[in-house]
Amino acid sequence: MKLKASPTRQELLKIKKRLKTARSGHKLLKEKLDGLMREFLGSVRGLKELREVLEEKIPPILFDFYMSGNRIGDEKAESLIEHFPYAESDLSFYNVMGVRIRKIGIRNEEKVLKTELSVKATDYEMYNSKQKSNEIFDDILKYANLTIKIRLLAEEIEKTRRRVNSLEHIYIPEMERIKKYISQKLEERERFDRTVILKLKDLIQ
Repeated sequence: MKLKASPTRQELLKIKKRLKTARSGHKLLKEKLDGLMREFLGSVRGLKELREVLEEKIPPILFDFYMSGNRIGDEKAESLIEHFPYAESDLSFYNVMGVRIRKIGIRNEEKVLKTELSVKATDYEMYNSKQKSNEIFDDILKYANLTIKIRLLAEEIEKTRRRVNSLEHIYIPEMERIKKYISQKLEERERFDRTVILKLKDLIQ
């Protein structure tokens, strides 16, 4: 990026002001980037811990469900859960370091969790699968929300990093170059003016 500037005192003051604003903006963006990175890494750690929990708990649930369907038949297994209500999603938003994060909730969560198996039949594996599913319901929801949060934070981190790098490596150095150029030109002009004045004085004398 090449900026054009006239070597005048007014232009020098303008450049100094823009340089001060750029440095201040760079500092604020760096602080934001550091905050975003802390939030991002904390969320990634949380997601990793949740994944380990879910990877341990989900296979036994699926196994119980599979064994139940194997023994009583798929049709009968479906009849035990056909009256279950669909989960109704509920979206809300919250702010993290200036990033608007979507949060998924379940409007009828209590109804979903408290609905029991059909009284038409009793099956231990199916009951066990349902109970264990209830226990990890919040973890699954939290995992989904952490995944959304991490993705949005990653996008904001990349955007903020580009702005920081642009200021640090392009805009600010270019403004400093222009400031130095104008200062040198003004100094040269002052030396020339002083020389001219001295010669005029000599001539007058």
